[in-house]
Amino acid sequence: MLPIQKKDPPAELVELKNEAARRGLKPKEAYEQLRNPLKKQVMTQLMEEQGHLCAYCMRRIPDERVPSKDIADVSIEHWFARDPKSGEDRGQGLDYNNFLAVCSGNCGLKGQRKKGELTCDAKRGNRDLTINPLDPDTLKSIFYRANGEIATSDPLYEDDLLVKLNLNCMSTSVMLPLARKKVLDSVQTDVLQNSTEENRVRYCQHILNCFENESDPKTPYIGIAIWWLRTYIKDMNGNVL
Repeated sequence: MLPIQKKDPPAELVELKNEAARRGLKPKEAYEQLRNPLKKQVMTQLMEEQGHLCAYCMRRIPDERVPSKDIADVSIEHWFARDPKSGEDRGQGLDYNNFLAVCSGNCGLKGQRKKGELTCDAKRGNRDLTINPLDPDTLKSIFYRANGEIATSDPLYEDDLLVKLNLNCMSTSVMLPLARKKVLDSVQTDVLQNSTEENRVRYCQHILNCFENESDPKTPYIGIAIWWLRTYIKDMNGNVL
C-alpha cells in the first residue's frame, strides 16, 4: 500500500456534489448521480494519480484478470463507506478526497469459490477501515516479510490488512504474497549484480529514488521494493531516513 497524493477534483464533480447537498441527498443517493462521461473522467484521474495501481493491493488497474464485461475491471472505492452501518453522513458520496480506484478484488474470477478469495474493496464491503492510503501516517507501521507477506507492527491496523482487505490472499485466483515476492527478489538480485559492497548503499539510494519518483504508471507491488530499500539503507547507515 502506498500513500496517495490527491489532485484537485474535476469542477463538474464539485458542482454535482453541491447540487446533491442542496437537494438533501444521502451519500448513497448522491453517488448514484455520478454518471458518464463525468464518472469516466473521475476514474481516469484517480488511476493517473495512483499510477494505475489498486489503492490497496497495488495490482495493475484496469484489472486484466477480469473475464467478463459484467465485472468491473476497475471501480471507485469510498474509503469512508458511502453507506456505513452507522448511517453517518459526511457528504462522502461525492467527496473526491474520499475516492480511491481499486481492482476487481477477485469478484467472479475463475476458481473463485468463497469469500476468503476476495480482496480489497470486494472483501471489505462497507466495513470501517482505519488504515488509509490517503493518510501516510497510517501506513508507517507496514512492513513485509521475506515471503512477500504484508504485515504491520501496530495491532490497530492488522485486522484491516489481513482480514477486511485480505492482502495476504493465497488462492487459485490470486497469490498476493508471491506477486510481491517476485518484485522483492528482482530488486535484491539487481542490487547484488550491479553494485559492490563499497557502492551498494549509494546504488540502493539511486534505485529508491527512481521508485519513489515514479508517476504513471507505477511498478505493480512497488511498495515492497520501497520498504526493503529504505530498510536496507537505514540498517547500513545506522540512521533514520
